[in-house]
Amino acid sequence: MPATLRPIALIAPRLDAGPAAQAVQACAGILAEAGYYLAAGPWHEPASGPGLHALAPAAALSLGPVDPPGLRAALAALEIPVVETWAAPAGPLDSAVLLANAESGRLAARHFADKRYARVACVSADTPWERERRQGFLDAARALGLELAADIVQPEAWQLNDGRMAFLRLLATNTLFDAVFASSDLLAAACVSEAHNRDLHVPQDVAVLGFSEDGSAAQWAPGLSTLTASAAEVGRRAALLLLERLAGDRGPGARIMLEAVLEARLST
Repeated sequence: MPATLRPIALIAPRLDAGPAAQAVQACAGILAEAGYYLAAGPWHEPASGPGLHALAPAAALSLGPVDPPGLRAALAALEIPVVETWAAPAGPLDSAVLLANAESGRLAARHFADKRYARVACVSADTPWERERRQGFLDAARALGLELAADIVQPEAWQLNDGRMAFLRLLATNTLFDAVFASSDLLAAACVSEAHNRDLHVPQDVAVLGFSEDGSAAQWAPGLSTLTASAAEVGRRAALLLLERLAGDRGPGARIMLEAVLEARLST
């Protein structure tokens, strides 16, 4: 390991979520061996431009797409490699390591169709990656002839209670549904928990399928069917792509897509 490490700006709205922590840990280990460290800071704040410039990072890693116009402009002015992750940016700054979110939603709809569920619902949070999963699910459900009973978008879903509130909003629609696709592990676990609180049996009364990036959903709700991706793999691939960009071995515009795998268990 080099004696002096150079900074790579870490752009992340939150670092306390399990998937973000796993991605950062996997990425940081690889970068450290090559002489770099991840420098987190309030880079999303409008006044952070001078601080980012003073940091003089060799590159930047964003957990999620870089959306704030001021931050995009600041990164572009630095003329450094930038790797965005998780969800496709509207206008890529440089390169990206993405989860196949829309395809995951389509896979969820196909699983419900294969299991003969007919009236389906979707519960999601308003994040870029969950919006992609939701849209993929809705499009595929319609194409497969499934009836969409309800589509609940929770503004925020950082706590289990947020997920329970989303499921209660679903019940409040007074529609009949036999399967729910929850676009995160937290939402899926909350749906199962609240269903049990309402004396609904899973999957006899309602099936639940989630999306897990860190494996935690199966711990919260044993037997939960999930679409599983690896946050650690996102971090690892992002680190390797950053190093390739820094070494000049790969030009801008690289786009790496990581697929999710269906793990069908008892809840569907």
